[in-house]
Amino acid sequence: MKFLILIVVLVLIVIYFYNRIVAMREAVISSETEISVQLDRRGKVFDSLLATVKKYLSHESEVFSKITELRTQAKTATGAQAKEAEDALSKMVSSGAINVAVEAYPELKSDAIMANLQEEIVSSENKLSFAKRGYNRALEAYKAYIASMPAVFIVNLIPSLKIDKDYWRLDEEAIKSEESRRINFD
Repeated sequence: MKFLILIVVLVLIVIYFYNRIVAMREAVISSETEISVQLDRRGKVFDSLLATVKKYLSHESEVFSKITELRTQAKTATGAQAKEAEDALSKMVSSGAINVAVEAYPELKSDAIMANLQEEIVSSENKLSFAKRGYNRALEAYKAYIASMPAVFIVNLIPSLKIDKDYWRLDEEAIKSEESRRINFD
């Protein structure tokens, strides 16, 4: 009877450690997947934001150039030409394309758009950094656990429990590439 109880206890211990190793292995895999999700998100968000910012800056530049041109024409023209230039200027202002306060301070709109872009870049990088730290922590916990007693015996008995993953880090070439990386609006 004691022998049977001992066998049952040993089986329960093996089951407990087996389940714990499986859960930790899955946490590592899930954390690694989160990095992929965040990398994909960053790429899509950056592409979208950069396209929006470029388009907005281009449109804003066109509007300010047109306003300046019309104001110059209105100031230098006489008679019918002056009236046409003033009418064109009035039409542009009343259409909502611009307002006088923004014309006086064109950096206001661009600054807001650029601040939004910068905020999203920082947010995306923070999310990605958090995902990488989570992966490294999950991997660290998994590796420490499977190297400890008695989990090491269970992993040796059931090799499918072992995963061969490395910590998230950049190699030297990638570090140099990332250090020189800049967002380009060209």
